[in-house]
Amino acid sequence: GAVAVDFPAVMARVRRLRARIAPADGHRGTEATGADVYQGMGVFTSPNTVEVNGRTLRFKKCVIATGGRPSVPSDVPGLLDAPYTTNEGLFNLEALPPRLVILGAGVVALEMAQAFSLLGSDVTVVGRTERLLASRGADAEAAELLRRALEDDGVAFVAGRTTRVETLREPAGTALPLLRVHVAGAAARECECLLVAAGRSANVERLGLEAAGVDYAVGAGIAVDAYGRSVSNADVHAAGDCAAGTPRLTHVAGEMAKVAVQNALAGDSWRLDALVLPAVAYTHPEYATVGTASQEMADAQGVAVDVYRTGLEGNDRAILEGSDVGFCKIVVRRGTDEIVGATIVADRAGEMINEVTL
Repeated sequence: GAVAVDFPAVMARVRRLRARIAPADGHRGTEATGADVYQGMGVFTSPNTVEVNGRTLRFKKCVIATGGRPSVPSDVPGLLDAPYTTNEGLFNLEALPPRLVILGAGVVALEMAQAFSLLGSDVTVVGRTERLLASRGADAEAAELLRRALEDDGVAFVAGRTTRVETLREPAGTALPLLRVHVAGAAARECECLLVAAGRSANVERLGLEAAGVDYAVGAGIAVDAYGRSVSNADVHAAGDCAAGTPRLTHVAGEMAKVAVQNALAGDSWRLDALVLPAVAYTHPEYATVGTASQEMADAQGVAVDVYRTGLEGNDRAILEGSDVGFCKIVVRRGTDEIVGATIVADRAGEMINEVTL
């Protein structure tokens, strides 16, 4: 017979595991290390003072780690008033949406598109271009392979600018909403869940950064130098999504925090540009990169490279495990054996990329 997915049970498990992980980043975990924790909205009142709950705290060094939030385009009529969701609320769903439209075609969009399609939703991804991950300088073959893999799992792709979002029915109780998404040059799509996955914005508003003399840009974040310090106040460091010009990934934030701690407390001179950090999209197959990961990226950087490729179609283990779709490309500086980057598309690519990184 047909296989049915117990969607509430799936979501309950996700929330249960998320709650199990959360204490590591919570206040109690921080207090357990011996740090003083003040819970409230902190606001800079000068270059070396922060006020929280009416109390002024003076510092020699400060690290801003306010993170980021999902970006929601303000230029799409009807979107801001629509009952959309983001990755922050998606896992609170109690019922599987029959139809899911995703605005954006980045890593989060692709991961969620494939997952919900496999769970049984009719999924459409709306991106600005036909080619996936073009803004990241992704390898063209990798982008096409990922697209085919998601299409094989039932995901539809529409390229074009979202022009309008209509709310046809508001959510009520356990009933899902109904929305219609209009895309230039394509037929309108109706859905019971609209996921906005259009990147992230830095949380830098209402922090009193002007009083601290910290330069920033709304959305982009705090301007930092190679050591993770504010370019305009060397006593203030920034780590994670609130810093401008850095990849907005969890493990990148962790490495930036290490740099901030070493430089602020130990007086070291660790540099952000010395970090070699891989990234992975947890699609199936996985897509992992490190460094100058493609010919396209090298061309954009003006770096002359040679690219060496090997596919999985002839790999014995991959064949036996039924995972022979994918490849590994190693990018080296032209005429040398110096590895400058790599792209791997394969099952467990997120593990394989670490060998190249090292």
